[in-house]
Amino acid sequence: MGARRITIDDLLSFRWVGDVALSPDGRTVAYVQETIWEKANGDAPSPEYRSAIWLVDASGGESRQFTGGEYRDKRPVWSPDGSHILFVSDRGSESAPGTKRPKHLWIIPRAGGEARCVTQADHSPAEAAWSPDSTQIVFTGKPPVTEKPKSDVKVITRIKHKFDGEGFWDNRYKHIFVLPAQGGPARQVTDGDFDHREPAWSPDGTRVAFVANRSEDADYTNVADLWVLTPASGDLRRVTGSVGPVSTPVWSPDGTLIAYLGHENACMQASNTMLWIAAAEGSTPPRCLTRHFDRSLIHHVISDMRAHPAAGRPAWSPDGRFIFVMVAEGGTTQLAAVEVATGMVRLMTTGRREIYCESYDAAGARVAMAISDPATPGDIWMAEVTGLAAGEPSVPASSERRLTAANEALLAELTLSSPQRFAYVGADGWTIEGWVMPPVNLDPGKRYPTILTIHGGPHAAYGEAFFHEFQVLTALGYAVVLTNPRGSQGYGQTFNAATYHDWGGKDHADIMDGLDAALARFPFIDPDRLGVQGGSYGGFMTNWIIGHTRRFKAAVTMRSIANCLSQWGTSDLAYFKGYWEFPGDPWDSQEFYWDKSPLKYVRNITTPLLILHSENDLRCPISEGEQLFAALKKQGKDVVFARFPNESHDLSRNGQPQHRVERLRLIAEWFTKHIAPDARPAHAGAAMVSAPAGGGAGTDGAGGGA
Repeated sequence: MGARRITIDDLLSFRWVGDVALSPDGRTVAYVQETIWEKANGDAPSPEYRSAIWLVDASGGESRQFTGGEYRDKRPVWSPDGSHILFVSDRGSESAPGTKRPKHLWIIPRAGGEARCVTQADHSPAEAAWSPDSTQIVFTGKPPVTEKPKSDVKVITRIKHKFDGEGFWDNRYKHIFVLPAQGGPARQVTDGDFDHREPAWSPDGTRVAFVANRSEDADYTNVADLWVLTPASGDLRRVTGSVGPVSTPVWSPDGTLIAYLGHENACMQASNTMLWIAAAEGSTPPRCLTRHFDRSLIHHVISDMRAHPAAGRPAWSPDGRFIFVMVAEGGTTQLAAVEVATGMVRLMTTGRREIYCESYDAAGARVAMAISDPATPGDIWMAEVTGLAAGEPSVPASSERRLTAANEALLAELTLSSPQRFAYVGADGWTIEGWVMPPVNLDPGKRYPTILTIHGGPHAAYGEAFFHEFQVLTALGYAVVLTNPRGSQGYGQTFNAATYHDWGGKDHADIMDGLDAALARFPFIDPDRLGVQGGSYGGFMTNWIIGHTRRFKAAVTMRSIANCLSQWGTSDLAYFKGYWEFPGDPWDSQEFYWDKSPLKYVRNITTPLLILHSENDLRCPISEGEQLFAALKKQGKDVVFARFPNESHDLSRNGQPQHRVERLRLIAEWFTKHIAPDARPAHAGAAMVSAPAGGGAGTDGAGGGA
């Protein structure tokens, strides 16, 4: 335990590790380390991100930086022969002011030396994979621009024409390309007005599996299919039946099967992601291996230490008997093995932590992992996979060893809050998981102001991960309450889908019941000094809560939804809401959409509100914040609106460093202004404190339906 409390500016000192890639021989781990550095900019240096590929011996030792420069190097992929590393980088590129530098594919020898660029045109490459003989590379990208647009007017013909974090799309679709590893022109091997992704070579190097929605209504559904292409002949074959989302295809060692993740709900988000296998020839219907296993096989735990971790690509054991996957288990992420013959799922890891990235060696005997917990932003770990021959695969905790200590020096200086996990009974008698983070240097004889915080999604989850924002609040003297109400991932299909048609209903009750349970269980929480905050769906819920109760002294709503009617047509994805969350489109369910809009209850809001919104948010557009601000300001309410230029929905996770710092400063100042972070003596019987009458899911006098 260090001598000082964490600060907002400590954000600029973190080192983030991820994109783990274990060499085929299991001897070396490649990973990405991202930092913030002060870029020279006249008299006012500006903090910017840069990331590099690092290597560390799997048996331990010092990590060494493998690529350098003021670039963003990401997504390392080892060649099957282990001699080279392929990666994506913006190195060697120039860009116009205010725009991102274009990315290319680069290759660097394992022995070191200069990296060389292997893509010649501006394809904006994303996923890439080596052929089994290490001579070719397949990647997704866009056809090069053949001529500059004659006008800056955007002429839009597709409903899916923009995406948060990317901006407005041009008329180019993502296709599959193949190029020689030694360099040369890339050959486009798919065609049509469809987006293609996640290519994977067959073991014999003659075919490529990929994911695409090549239907006529591709923009209106989340359905995708698994396809198999023979690049030499152009033969293209669909091997799944267009029943739901599909992702991360991986070939079996003998090339006869392809494993992938997906589910059967064509548009609904609230579904367990399951493991499937399909015959590569498409001769038999795909088979779901984990239908009986009521958990999602994907990473869902959120943190402000990273944007969106990779889904976790399945990996086959060398004998083809097992497929390794990630599992969302409550507020943790674990590794598991699925037996192909029976579908039996065997958890290989345990522990209160978040495994957010993993990579296996070619023999299936070792696994490299990126792991975070509430006290550690993330480090690289190595472990052995045992029991494969006996049919009982496991990753023994005794074999785990930490290879990096990316933030050890910084963490040694700090005193952090340790979350206290608790369970409580929510609506319908369901058991809900939550955490309370006590203020740093807690005096058990005193009470402290407390911030209830609500995650986005709603189909995400809080969990056993490091959260800088919450550590800052506890360092300032606040307790923080976190819950995973219905709709959260990690608790099964019924729990996950329970927000369907019920935003602001029993999910609201679960959250308020969690606060009441925390008040009853943790006597240091002051029931008279409560704040509430949340982002995205959590922002929606913050807006909803303060429109239905007056028990909070201050609120912060971020990237939120105020008007479900307007968000439907202005968001990049909300036009799907009528399929997966709400009963139909707005013109068929106008009353429902308006009843679920916090703006309807704006007259009831008396809680001082800070609105934080990014001007380039395409998920929950800034018009949502504008409407809420205007409605409250018109009524003379206590409201402040902060707009962040050139930022997307993910401001808190990967926004410009100076904006992330400013965001945290605004939150801290708002709560400090309205709820002073001072400890006050506790009264007798504090452990029995309950909420004010009607202060749970009810209105507390604020008027629930007006």
